[in-house]
Amino acid sequence: MTLSQNQNRELAVTVEIQPADSAGGIAQDKPEGKYAGKDKAGVECASARHIGTRAYQQDTVETGRSLDGAYFGILCDGMGGLDAGGLASNEAAKKLTEALCGVDRIDDIPGFLVSQAHSINHAIHTMPSGDGTYGAMGTTLAAAVIAGNSLYWLSVGDSRVYIVRGQEIVRATHDHNYALELDEQVRAGLLSEEEAAADAKRDALISFLGMEELRLIDYNPIAFALEPGDMVLLCSDGLYRTLNDEDILQVITMHAGDLEECARVLPLYAFDRAEGSHDNTSVVLLRYQNGKPV
Repeated sequence: MTLSQNQNRELAVTVEIQPADSAGGIAQDKPEGKYAGKDKAGVECASARHIGTRAYQQDTVETGRSLDGAYFGILCDGMGGLDAGGLASNEAAKKLTEALCGVDRIDDIPGFLVSQAHSINHAIHTMPSGDGTYGAMGTTLAAAVIAGNSLYWLSVGDSRVYIVRGQEIVRATHDHNYALELDEQVRAGLLSEEEAAADAKRDALISFLGMEELRLIDYNPIAFALEPGDMVLLCSDGLYRTLNDEDILQVITMHAGDLEECARVLPLYAFDRAEGSHDNTSVVLLRYQNGKPV
């Protein structure tokens, strides 16, 4: 079964806007029960970070396994002066990790992730930065949870979630930046495509953790059924602003035999391809094995 079938199928929603179709091309079998096969399901995890040409590393990555056997990956890309972005991303990743590992059982994973996003947003918004300033930092969040063969994801900001199956790659999330609003103006006939593309603010985030109130959250309320060998990629914008989706897929395909090596080299390919300055670049890879040794 390929990722290009059932193009109209909606698997993700963007809270406060419309159902997202960014993962709509993914065909899937029926998921197992949320906890079915949790003892036999194997998931391989790997992650890597590269500082790029920045003076500070403001990305945070985490992988782990919850008490009920679900595997998870978390990636946060911090924003703020000096160490403020690093504080925000560390706090977000820490709190979500603690939440996932702090309960015996999660009956509603999508609802749990959305609730945690709001809770962490409030915590970061009310957390002082290094100089005592409030509301001066923020972070993106991309998270994936695999329970049995069921995949759930959530994102806030412009860190992305991709699904890779064989020789196909599909982005499962929207980038929560001003380009979304510009595209709406284009569809409404208020702007030309050229004007929207040339807007200097199109990459500015309109939703991130640390706001007074979150504007947008992407998540999938219906589980996506993984097949053995499927990979989930979480990445910060440092990766995809240098490598397009085809480039990313090519690197993953070349290094798929060693997931840790694959994670290690993805940011390096982006850094080598960059012209001039380059942002922090981080990735998390999860590969569903369905009981095969990892």
